[in-house]
Amino acid sequence: MPDHARRFGAIARSVRPLLLASCLATAGCKTYVGTTATSFLGHVRNNPDPNARYLAYSKLGSSDAYDSDEQKAEAVRTLIDKFEKGREPIATRAVICRSLGELHDPRAHDTLVKAVSSPDAVIKIEACRALGKVGQSADATVLAQVMATDNLEDARIAAIEGIAELKTSDPRIFKLLVDSMEHDDPAIRLAALGALRKLTGKDMGTDPGPWRTELKAQIAAAASPDTRVPQDAPAPAEAKAIPELLRRP
Repeated sequence: MPDHARRFGAIARSVRPLLLASCLATAGCKTYVGTTATSFLGHVRNNPDPNARYLAYSKLGSSDAYDSDEQKAEAVRTLIDKFEKGREPIATRAVICRSLGELHDPRAHDTLVKAVSSPDAVIKIEACRALGKVGQSADATVLAQVMATDNLEDARIAAIEGIAELKTSDPRIFKLLVDSMEHDDPAIRLAALGALRKLTGKDMGTDPGPWRTELKAQIAAAASPDTRVPQDAPAPAEAKAIPELLRRP
């Protein structure tokens, strides 16, 4: 893959932290929220400063912050509650999604599935990545919908990266990823390549041809009318539409 394509992919990935950082422009390094989960939880519950709450929500995503599993469970419940109440700024709700993903707690699953459909791009992007960390293999089809249909490049890339974290064996997903290696957008091609490498543990290079050969059985299975939709996946009509949607720009 040409160097300019790799640079383009790196630039695309940089948009996420820039979007979030812009909401903290006035906070700088002056905001202090402590060093323990107890302190972070106190700030998210009681601090009127949105910048301080943002930083506290972010720090709650570190497993090292907790003294016990019970404390971590309390934080997960708090993060879910704060997100679902919808009272925090958009960037803060996005960082809540990120922290839920970093904590790898399956209780965040349903919240993140809903967040993937958020009309707010920065929330959707973080939710796609987070769902990959706490989701089930069937959630690959949820992320594939974003990958195939979303108009925002960063959201499509985040969905692909989320898929890469899921241990899916759905042949349709492998076909989607191989097809994406021929996408017009070089950042999408690069993300699809990374996902294939991660899911298969193999590296067939940047040419989609060898990948099609390596995954011939999965690609054939994806085209079969007998391919079953995994449990908890989208409705059959949606799932069958994924390959066609992927070919759209």
